[in-house]
Amino acid sequence: MRASSLVTIIQSPQGKIQFRLGSSFFILDDKIIKIPKPSLTKNGDLYLPIDIAEAIFLNLIAYDFRYKFKETELLLDVSGSPVPKKNINVKAIIIDAGHGGKDPGTSDATGYFEKEVSLGVAKYLYLYLRKYYPEIRLLLTRKSDVFIELEDRSKQANSLLKDTRDSIFISLHCNASLNEKAGGFEIYYLSQSPSTEQARETALIENKFLSPHPNRIVNVIQSQMLSSVTQRRSKKLAESIEEEYGKGLLNSISTRGVKKADFSVLRGSLMPAVLIEMGYLTNLEESKILKDKNFQKKIARSIIKGIRTYASSKD
Repeated sequence: MRASSLVTIIQSPQGKIQFRLGSSFFILDDKIIKIPKPSLTKNGDLYLPIDIAEAIFLNLIAYDFRYKFKETELLLDVSGSPVPKKNINVKAIIIDAGHGGKDPGTSDATGYFEKEVSLGVAKYLYLYLRKYYPEIRLLLTRKSDVFIELEDRSKQANSLLKDTRDSIFISLHCNASLNEKAGGFEIYYLSQSPSTEQARETALIENKFLSPHPNRIVNVIQSQMLSSVTQRRSKKLAESIEEEYGKGLLNSISTRGVKKADFSVLRGSLMPAVLIEMGYLTNLEESKILKDKNFQKKIARSIIKGIRTYASSKD
């Protein structure tokens, strides 16, 4: 670590973080990240905001440890053992944070939107994968609160197929219902025939921001020509994530199982792809935990375990 009156650089074999005192931004490798509070100095001591401290934990330290920020202290439980190298039989992962910009998705009673939860989990998923599996190519379809057409998300994903044929697509969402007691998570894969009426309605809700497209009829015809191998692997991916998601979030959110439906964001993908409804924002209890950053980290870790299970067992 080296510092001047203006800029501090913290570097390890895993990566590099740079920040300027008093600035509301920091740089992780070559990516600029906005933060709500700046770093400060007082009586010669450097004070870091939680966002930078957490970025250091997730990206620069090659140890598996637990941590928790409290009002006046930081609790650490460090094992002291480097994170063992684990191979994962996937070359690229596309992480799609559902909705964004003018498309907020659903919301809870306080006006907290689905697009915020999906982006939060997507960023944690990206950071964990980047730390533990640096050899995997990663792509976030959106990194901020911007609107991206559903078709453009799958186009981004398919662009990676030029370099690698072993990719998967994960789309993150939250569910909603007029019944405030409805709850649970569910994992979807693409099918022209929804598994239930509720699955069909969920797909209709998620597909509502489809813009006019000159090749819409052609695209629909092509989307119906499903690859049996891709669909089989998508189903396996959904089952693997559903199993690990349920284990990781035991007693927090119950499972509604693996389902199939015709989601537009999955329709154009040429690789195994799933859509995860992480829970119900319209359920008071689930809304509280879905907004919690520590719980979002649990979701991200559970998804990674599911990906690992899938990768070790796919045909």
